[in-house]
Amino acid sequence: DAAGSLLVQAIRHQDGLEMPPKEELSERVIEAIEHWIDSGAPWPASKESLTVSTIKPSEQAKEHWAFQPVQRPAVPVVADERGWVQNPIDAFTLEKLRANGLSPSPAAGKRSLMRRLSYSLTGLPPSPEDMQQFLDDSSSTAYADLVERFLASPQYGEHWARHWLDVARYSDTKGYVYAREERFWVHAWTYRDWVARAFNEDLPYDRFLLLQLAADQVPDRRQSDLAAMGFLTLGRRFLGVERDIIDDRIDVVCRGTMGLTVACARCHDHKYDPIPTADYYSLYGVFDSSVERLEPLTESVGDDAFEAELKKRQDALQDRLVAARQESSDRVRARVADYLFAQSELDKYPANGFDQVFQADDILPAFVRRWQRFLREAKRANDPVFTIWQAYADLPAEDFATVAMAVTDQFQHNESIPAAILHAFETSPQSFREVCDRYGAVFADVNERYKAQANNPQEPSAIEPELLAVLYGPQAPCQVPDGPVVLAETYFASGVLTDLWKHQGEVDRWIINSPQPAPHALTLVDQAQPIEPRIFVRGNPLVQGADVPRQFLAALSNADRRPFEHGSGRYELAQDIIDPRNPLTARVLVNRVWTAHFGHGLVTTPSDFGTRAAAPSHPELLDWLADSFIAQGWSVKELQRWIVLSATFQQSSRGPADASVLSAAIKLDPDNRLLWRMNPRRLTFEEFRDSLISAAGQLDASIGGRPTDLFATPFPLRRTLYGLVDRQFLPGTLR
Repeated sequence: DAAGSLLVQAIRHQDGLEMPPKEELSERVIEAIEHWIDSGAPWPASKESLTVSTIKPSEQAKEHWAFQPVQRPAVPVVADERGWVQNPIDAFTLEKLRANGLSPSPAAGKRSLMRRLSYSLTGLPPSPEDMQQFLDDSSSTAYADLVERFLASPQYGEHWARHWLDVARYSDTKGYVYAREERFWVHAWTYRDWVARAFNEDLPYDRFLLLQLAADQVPDRRQSDLAAMGFLTLGRRFLGVERDIIDDRIDVVCRGTMGLTVACARCHDHKYDPIPTADYYSLYGVFDSSVERLEPLTESVGDDAFEAELKKRQDALQDRLVAARQESSDRVRARVADYLFAQSELDKYPANGFDQVFQADDILPAFVRRWQRFLREAKRANDPVFTIWQAYADLPAEDFATVAMAVTDQFQHNESIPAAILHAFETSPQSFREVCDRYGAVFADVNERYKAQANNPQEPSAIEPELLAVLYGPQAPCQVPDGPVVLAETYFASGVLTDLWKHQGEVDRWIINSPQPAPHALTLVDQAQPIEPRIFVRGNPLVQGADVPRQFLAALSNADRRPFEHGSGRYELAQDIIDPRNPLTARVLVNRVWTAHFGHGLVTTPSDFGTRAAAPSHPELLDWLADSFIAQGWSVKELQRWIVLSATFQQSSRGPADASVLSAAIKLDPDNRLLWRMNPRRLTFEEFRDSLISAAGQLDASIGGRPTDLFATPFPLRRTLYGLVDRQFLPGTLR
């Protein structure tokens, strides 16, 4: 009871009690404390006094609207004395308005309507000639004909590409990188042009997504479709920290296509949505099993001298990279004992950060961690090659010599262990260092015999294959992993790395500065041996938890969810995302398109359809559009037609002519969530700049090609879509 509380008397400075003594608390704070006392003074440590929700996110998902299957609702039959309804969108809108005592606004005038439509579909103002032609056209099909003309114009694809490129976090640069790395992407513009072309061709949205996620595995694609994979590869470079790059890819895929914040489950189960950490690392394994590859999109750019020099530089890079991989791997093979012993002092070897070494013969932390992962997997699989090493590794250092004798006796007659290993441990070692040295001697002998056999290939091999696999197998801990320089740089000594970046830079700069555009795409391809992912406990790669299979999200899967079976699983992931039964993909795209036309979506959070997202303002309309979108072959242009041909879209933004009716509508629905009028919409920067240049009659209508700096003199007159996007140094005009 706050009225009788001694604490309240003290904080109100009553009856001689004054706390705090020098200054009274504000009235707002005092009232909050009184409310807390009247509520029973619940304390965090007291379970009895707290009301805590015990509903798990997975249980919430069963009821959450976004996770329910898309159902095709019946189109409402509503009284429409004015003949306002033009298509099913209007029927859903009118039903909602009538239920709330509202009516739609009159249609916008022809001049306003044409400007609205022109900006919505092309991002440009109509020309005076086109405007006059529309004003003079009194036919019943004048507006519909205008819609078709805008949808067929090249400017349509340019404008709608900008919307998607924002989702795809498009940039022509990599963000902050070390000085040794070229900061510009050599291929970004080919992705931008591919997106614009896809919208102009009305590429079905399911195929649009499939190509962006797995074009390398789509059999009937064009070579130019490889550019689509910029969706995955054009993200920030994060100084080459691979797990951050993968996290960015998970985020853009899940948030961009399904409106799910899966990246929130990197360190713990999602706090609100049914996304456990295990699901995050299932997807992590998909992208961890994919490596980057720069691919040309055309056989030739028509310049023989350029092509010859490019090939020369690429060959030099490849030769140097092959040699560097061989040198680095050979050094590790020669020091197996040291890398095994390093497992007993892992705190000396950072998992990431500034771990480059300056001497070629130093221990490389990246290889220490690679051995750590290899040995952990060997232990899980009961690999007989390292059974003895694992047993000795668990012994305490202070009692090692005493306990080691029992371990030695334990394995002497274990026939599953390779004979060379058993022979090395016929006597007990005195220390863990000696254990590692004995293993090192075994592998040194294996390596020597392997090299001798390479010189005499006709001789039959007597090398145990399980031992050879540790040195030369596809997942051998001695091998530099496949991938570009940026993702493999920690496996090289500093001097070698500097030389590699020099060669890489010569290739990149030659492409960037080529006299003619040289279309390339940075794609992903599957590793020969997929990575079996493990959970990083609290997101820490040094503390790895349970194994998880590469598979789709549980919340969007059936009870018989199965792991991906083919390669990395990237193609299967794409198929799960574009599956018509996925309740999110079509809804999210429909809502994004609606948002672009109306200024706000049916769902107000376009990139978050999770349990914290507000319910749609018109749930039946959203589902009708999503279902129809799929039924019409995922055609974005058809979706555009439904929207812009609706009377809902064609309403005046001024609202009802009657001032009292307008006032009542504003009072009831100030945010216009019920769509009783059209929303006035600000022009984007791109639309504003393009409009100024277009009005002056100077807009350069050329399509595609390399980016241009919009803020450098002489100021270019191309559409803003083709301006250089620098994610690290944003121009002051845009801040």
